[in-house]
Amino acid sequence: MKEIYEWVPWFEELANKIADGGEQYLAEKAKQVAWKGDSNKSALLRYGDKNIDPLSFFYTVASNNGSDNSRSRVYPSIEMIFGLNSKLDARKSILIPTPMSLNLLFHGNGDGNSKLLWRLFRQVVHGFDAVDPDDFENALKIRNVATKKLTQVLFVINPKEFIQIDEFTKKFVSLGRIPNQISWKEYANRTNLLRAAFPGCQLFEIQDITYRISRKWLSVQTHRFFQVSTNVDNTDKDYWEEFNSNYRIFTGNPGIRKKYPLHLPKRGEIVLVRYGLKEGRGIGIVIRNGYVDGWSENGKLHVKWINKTHSALSVNRPLVGFSSADKKTVDAFRQSEKYAKTFELIDRLGGQNKTKVDLPPDGPKDDLTEKFKGPRNQIIYGPPGTGKTWSTTARALAIIDGETALEKPDHEKFRQLRFNPEDGSGQVAMVTFHQNFAYEDFVEGIRPTLNDGRTSLSYELRPGIFKRLVDAALNRPSDRFVLIIDEINRGNIAKIFGELITLIEDSRRIGQTDGTFVTLPYSGRQFGVPDNLHIIGTMNTADRSIQLLDTALRRRFTFIEMMPVPEHELIRSDVEGIDCQKMLKTMNERIAALLDREHQIGHTYLFDVDDLTSLSKVFRNKIFPLLQEYFFEDWSKIQTVLNHNKFVSRTQIKGLFAESDYWDGTKFVYERLPDSRPEWNDPKEYRKIYGGKTADSSD
Repeated sequence: MKEIYEWVPWFEELANKIADGGEQYLAEKAKQVAWKGDSNKSALLRYGDKNIDPLSFFYTVASNNGSDNSRSRVYPSIEMIFGLNSKLDARKSILIPTPMSLNLLFHGNGDGNSKLLWRLFRQVVHGFDAVDPDDFENALKIRNVATKKLTQVLFVINPKEFIQIDEFTKKFVSLGRIPNQISWKEYANRTNLLRAAFPGCQLFEIQDITYRISRKWLSVQTHRFFQVSTNVDNTDKDYWEEFNSNYRIFTGNPGIRKKYPLHLPKRGEIVLVRYGLKEGRGIGIVIRNGYVDGWSENGKLHVKWINKTHSALSVNRPLVGFSSADKKTVDAFRQSEKYAKTFELIDRLGGQNKTKVDLPPDGPKDDLTEKFKGPRNQIIYGPPGTGKTWSTTARALAIIDGETALEKPDHEKFRQLRFNPEDGSGQVAMVTFHQNFAYEDFVEGIRPTLNDGRTSLSYELRPGIFKRLVDAALNRPSDRFVLIIDEINRGNIAKIFGELITLIEDSRRIGQTDGTFVTLPYSGRQFGVPDNLHIIGTMNTADRSIQLLDTALRRRFTFIEMMPVPEHELIRSDVEGIDCQKMLKTMNERIAALLDREHQIGHTYLFDVDDLTSLSKVFRNKIFPLLQEYFFEDWSKIQTVLNHNKFVSRTQIKGLFAESDYWDGTKFVYERLPDSRPEWNDPKEYRKIYGGKTADSSD
């Protein structure tokens, strides 16, 4: 898992290039970056090249980590423009502070702080001991700069020597509230306390683990400990450095008599690492178990380190290579002076998790299961533009929080909760079904992969998004997980779910009386779906009627209809004299009469309409093409929906044909009005839709 920290050398190299290049270098390079719509570029250069500062630049770069599109556009652009040797996989989210794209500047209204910020930046690049306390504290006095914002950007610039002081790290040092203007002495004190809380760990590792625990992406479990030796091949070789740098533990071939319980460790459980009988190497928290199907040569137990110091131990009997740690082994680590503080932290964090885990299939339900009363499987269906996909955000967050009421979605929280299939963090995954989506994409399948050097091909068993999410839900029973399936009706449900369609029933979930397991055809693994995994699907009824759905799917889901709401508060009733609410209501009544109610026009199409120009654009580019699709260019019906306004032109065909049995001389050619015609911006044509012949009376 060391690849999740590949951003560290990337930002380190970028910072060194900018420190060496100086103001003009940064100003010229910043102009070339592919910022979205040039909005961030404008913010950076608002006060001219001479006022650009590196802290604002790095803060802006970090703000583009928030979405896949921004990251995939901006980060490769920076690599090319600055000539970076370090590379990032911009398809993956980077766990760094991601500020909102507001207040990106540090130097205010061209107030002369640029020199101070350049000076502080170069000090930060050189390291913690190079910082002038006065420069640090003076930077905090700049308007709109406070402790969180400044330490955020210092961490991004040099994550090996600086850490962000925020609500996530605060709970691990117990020093009360964070002042807006922290002193350099206090910042150094908090940094040292965090280092002491995670002995031997790098600051970027500490930032990562505190963030995951604080966001409840990772719950520390203390009901069971494991122990492993770093001499995995039964020789004198110590593999600790490989364990340490790659954030993963492995063991050699267990052999006939060494049946190590490698499949047991679950996310959040503790692994004690030793060498030989009396030498401790470190302590880690399990993130993902690559041995769930048993030992394999390429299997790994992925961890986050919380203590990477070596210490003498007092263990008086031999230990096998990997096993559950008994009380004597745990006590041997706990009694070591170098591990004592870590066990205090483990006990404190483990005590916060009150939910019991590892219940047998016929055991009692935990509080998490009992608290949530809503459906575990639901499909939101309705015509296009009714906000189905948008509503899944609020529904998913309500499920995560154990609520059934819907509130407005918190998109920042939703982004932070997005599931990362690489390390199992997060709680909400999203996938879109389509005609080519298959069981192998959803559950598991054998897929080709390029070997090192990309010269040969091999095949591997690869889990799909559903299996990965189920594994995460099983490893973290105290959390709820949500899988959002957009356009669920566009996929072949029987083909995608296969035998698993039975397992998602409430009564068939793990822990229920009729809890059911199946054997997966590729891996041969026993597989079941836990209670804490919820599924939300969306269905566009313009594509497929609910009556046409697979009966098995309809029986296992609760269906929630979302129809157009013409009176929605975000639709204006007066746009330069046009009542958009009445217009939408009238069009939908006609569509329902001519076609059916499932092909109406959703209210969200008109949300951003606040003047005639935006209304014309929406009508030309979205609503009119939708009508053409609905009626297969049956122009008479399109004209009826529009009440015969001028958006459709009709020309009688004359003189094209001689006398013919197929020609009665009354044929017409219908065409959509060209975009350049002024009628698209004439209020009378929109009022005509709902006002009949009297629509022109106000003009």
